[in-house]
Amino acid sequence: MRLFGKRTARQKEIRRSKAERRLTWYHRVLEQVRLGRITFLVACAVLTALVVSTGEEPLALRVGQVLPRAITARVAFQLEDQARTQVERMRARDNAEDFYTLDVSLVQDIRGRLTNALRIAREQVGDAQKLREQAAEIHILFDTAGLEDIARLAALPEATLYQQAVERALQTLRRQPLVEPGELANRRTGTRAVLLDPEQGTDQPTPTDRLLYSNNRENVVAVATGAAEAFPAALRETIRASLLRIFQAEPEGTYKPLYLYDAGRSAQAAQDAEQKVPPQYIPIAVGDRLAGAGALSAEQIKLLAEEHEQFRARRESDPEVDRGYRLALAARALIAFLLVLSFGSFIVAVHAAALPRSRRRLATVVALLLMLLLARTIYVHTPYVFLAVGAQAFAVALLALTSRRGPSYSAGVLLALLITLATGQGMPFLATLIGVTLVLFLGLRDVRNRGRIIAMGALAALAGGLGAQLAGVVDGQAWRYVLWNDAVWAVLTTLAAAFLTEGILPGIERAFAVTTSMTLLEWCDPNKPLLRLLAAESPGTYNHSLLVGTLADAAAEAIGANGLLTRTGAYYHDIGKTNKPEYFVENQALGVANRHDRLSPAMSHLIIIGHVKDGLAMAQEYRLPAALHPFIPEHHGTCLVEYFFHAATRARKPDDPEVDDEQFRYPGPRPQSRETAIVMLCDGVEGAVRAMTEPTPNRIEDTVARIVNKRLMDGQFDECDLTFRELEVIRNSLVKSLCSIYHARIAYPTADQEEPARSAS
Repeated sequence: MRLFGKRTARQKEIRRSKAERRLTWYHRVLEQVRLGRITFLVACAVLTALVVSTGEEPLALRVGQVLPRAITARVAFQLEDQARTQVERMRARDNAEDFYTLDVSLVQDIRGRLTNALRIAREQVGDAQKLREQAAEIHILFDTAGLEDIARLAALPEATLYQQAVERALQTLRRQPLVEPGELANRRTGTRAVLLDPEQGTDQPTPTDRLLYSNNRENVVAVATGAAEAFPAALRETIRASLLRIFQAEPEGTYKPLYLYDAGRSAQAAQDAEQKVPPQYIPIAVGDRLAGAGALSAEQIKLLAEEHEQFRARRESDPEVDRGYRLALAARALIAFLLVLSFGSFIVAVHAAALPRSRRRLATVVALLLMLLLARTIYVHTPYVFLAVGAQAFAVALLALTSRRGPSYSAGVLLALLITLATGQGMPFLATLIGVTLVLFLGLRDVRNRGRIIAMGALAALAGGLGAQLAGVVDGQAWRYVLWNDAVWAVLTTLAAAFLTEGILPGIERAFAVTTSMTLLEWCDPNKPLLRLLAAESPGTYNHSLLVGTLADAAAEAIGANGLLTRTGAYYHDIGKTNKPEYFVENQALGVANRHDRLSPAMSHLIIIGHVKDGLAMAQEYRLPAALHPFIPEHHGTCLVEYFFHAATRARKPDDPEVDDEQFRYPGPRPQSRETAIVMLCDGVEGAVRAMTEPTPNRIEDTVARIVNKRLMDGQFDECDLTFRELEVIRNSLVKSLCSIYHARIAYPTADQEEPARSAS
């Protein structure tokens, strides 16, 4: 066969057939295209793209997390070495100068005692013993040579020579680094000390190895000996011994220092030295390994966090790096945009008939966007990404309770994909979200008690926890780490979503303009004020409504429609008859004249169709759920009120124009759903069969078939999606139910009939 041969007629026909089928599909999609829908869909896609791009990308690493491969530095930076900085600062603190302040009071005390020694010598010039005793009282210890020399100096007319010696001795003492042996000073490793003289305002830097500590007697003796050198030779021993006595402190064996340790100035100097030490850094080059494969430690997390911050700062200053980041951000936003656009187009094309009204659609989209934003916020601001499982669970619970199956399934899967994209996770995380979604969708399809929400929430939590655990194992994490960091959060948030859904369910119904099965069951309660009013004012209509509800429920379940909604709508479809119950045949007592006999057919027609308008008004007054309102006008549709139409036809005079049947029809609208269409059929067949004198199965079947065909031929089902097959199923269900209700009964004999039998016997 030639590669580029001429196409045969058969091949051309096949290609033309394919082209026609594609064109048909294309036209089918275009039929669903509306400018409002396109605008709404594009707006949703844009908002979704913005949400998944909100916030800075987090580090998303935790202590104990196992890395499959090593992480290297993307930018060069310096990491502060706090340990080394602390060591250097402690070293600078310890090497800081120690400060010692001169004990001025001690110096003044020494000056006073030495000066008083000369005064005593002048006063006791003739009595050496008394001189020695008085001098000893001020710690001046004269020896024999000292007594003779002080007496010589006392005999001089002026004390200049002695006073000069005293001052020279004091100056010598000031220069001697006789310091206090403090514990704080001993802890320091500094090589210099500063001696402060507040009296003269001088400071004297001194190497620490030249300091003389007062706890050493030899140091004190040396200082005293040096100061005594300022006096004449005869007085030197006296002055040395006296100074040793003056320096002596309590307890015995300890001595006073000339310079006291200044803890305040020393601490300030140490603090200043510590503050002068700059932070120490470790240089990190591009490509350096920051963390190897394996479990992350706290130090590695700190290093990775610093690199992440440096990369963020580099991105702000380097256009090239920022361009790459923005490109990745735009790619994620574009993926989200295309996902919403494609899934939205699929929903519009395939499930157009099941799409909710504008208010519900807007509320649903807002709720889904908020859950997506919550998941993104969790990812950006917390290290526990599996908290987002709760957001998915809450959104799916809302969809399951408020939306139809087709669109809600697609929306749930789309949200799972978007949350996975917004949180930067992979396939295991997506599988976890899908598992939770499936459990909630399957478990909350028809919730008729509030405990089921919690039960399904617990089952979904179990699925979420198991999925999180398996996802962690697939990722190579330790099972204990996954259990406490991922699985527990998935379980708790999913349970919280179930409890939150149950708690705010009334608000959900109001916000989404929906009616759940639990609310419908509440409105089926006979103690509801509206049903009690119907039973009291129109007992015949009440019994009729209960019977229609039974028939409608069975028929709806037979074709897969909402049986509970159909039954509840049937209970309230004739509530408008409570305003004028006596004008309806089921409420008229036997033997009482029919009120319509005194009215014209046109007036009777107005009264009959008036119960539709009255019913809608009562539904608003009693706050009947919005889902039940359509049953009131649609169960009659635009049917003809045959009795009064024929009455008007019979009353027409020969010269009058023919009666137009449009004048004797209900205002409508025609049934818009399968449920209201079923109630229309049940309402018609129940009244017709009840009016039969002898309802045998064959007659019931013929009556049901006739009414179904009449409604069909009248075009009452043109605006709902009932099929011929479903109509056949409904017909069979009605025949079966009516035959069960109106079955033949045994005629029990009376007492009069039994008496002849006894006599004959």
